[in-house]
Amino acid sequence: TSGTNALSPYMPSLLQTLLQVVDREDASESNLRIGAFEAISVLIQNSAPDVLNVLMQLLPAIIDRLAQSFNMPAVSNEDKEQKEGVQGLLCGLIQVVAIKTTKEQILPYCDSIMTNFLQVLQTKNATCHEEALSATSQIATILEADFLKYMAALQPFLMAGLRNFEAYQVCTVAVGLVGDISRAIEDKMQPFCDEIMSALIEALQNASLHRSVKPPVLSCFGDVAMAIGAAYEPYLQLSLMMLLQAAQTRAPDDDDDLIDYVNGLREGILEAYTGIVQGLKDGGRVDLLHPYIDAIMGFLEMLASERKNDYDNEVLGKAVGLIGDLASSLGGTVKEQLRQPYIMELLREGHATGDETIMETSNWANSMVQQVLAC
Repeated sequence: TSGTNALSPYMPSLLQTLLQVVDREDASESNLRIGAFEAISVLIQNSAPDVLNVLMQLLPAIIDRLAQSFNMPAVSNEDKEQKEGVQGLLCGLIQVVAIKTTKEQILPYCDSIMTNFLQVLQTKNATCHEEALSATSQIATILEADFLKYMAALQPFLMAGLRNFEAYQVCTVAVGLVGDISRAIEDKMQPFCDEIMSALIEALQNASLHRSVKPPVLSCFGDVAMAIGAAYEPYLQLSLMMLLQAAQTRAPDDDDDLIDYVNGLREGILEAYTGIVQGLKDGGRVDLLHPYIDAIMGFLEMLASERKNDYDNEVLGKAVGLIGDLASSLGGTVKEQLRQPYIMELLREGHATGDETIMETSNWANSMVQQVLAC
């Protein structure tokens, strides 16, 4: 990407003019204010590196607007909706600016950003929560280990999001945030995990929760395990039981929606197994997996024999990756299982996809398997 684009010369005046539109007295009519905010967001997303200084001047103004928004009078329901709508949009703008910046650039603003996000999370508006949690994900991704200082204050709101089964989009974003924080602060996540893991298990056990949340929840087990390593032991039995249960889900041949859902579920299961295997390997405790190996292998065997509509080979690619991780982590203890024909079948299919990434994974997994078999 070059350092500039056709928008760059106009960016300062466009952003300034759109901010003036936001402040117009009639901005609440015909969704004018929302339209202006969305235009600002699209401009920022498509901005070139040479206008970064303009974005960095805009950021304090956005944070300031968010801080001031809490004092907006809200007499009627309509006022309240306007106010909360603006707060959600401002959180979204902070997120798109953050995506364009470096850690050094945004660090000085993070305290005030997080203070305001936490205040937004105290409102009773699901859309606001979704925007604030999503933007917090971006801050965690940028700050990495430095995000830890916000965890104690964020935890109650994160838990509320994870347990918001009615507004399932909020729950989904909260699950994604757990993954992003796990990657950011790694083993420092451990003190928060008891609460988080019990909320994730609750979500899976809740029959009324929208099914689309379940694949990311399963995948999140892997993110947590990768972050905390051997400290994942207390959650191992229950989370693996949940994964084995989810693995039983089947779809009839004629129901494409359900087939897509089951594929998503299987991707989540494979991501979870992969994260758990890698986390326990890093923590020197792969021995904890021994009682579950046959069940995990049984899942792989099922995937070898029945995959439907896996058009992008997402399920196949992740299955092949898991085979490699099992071989490299467990070595000789899984020698017999790795000899089974379905293992070679999956590796062959992976290689035959013609997809560069999956072929690379298949070659790596194959070499790990061959090392084990040669011993």
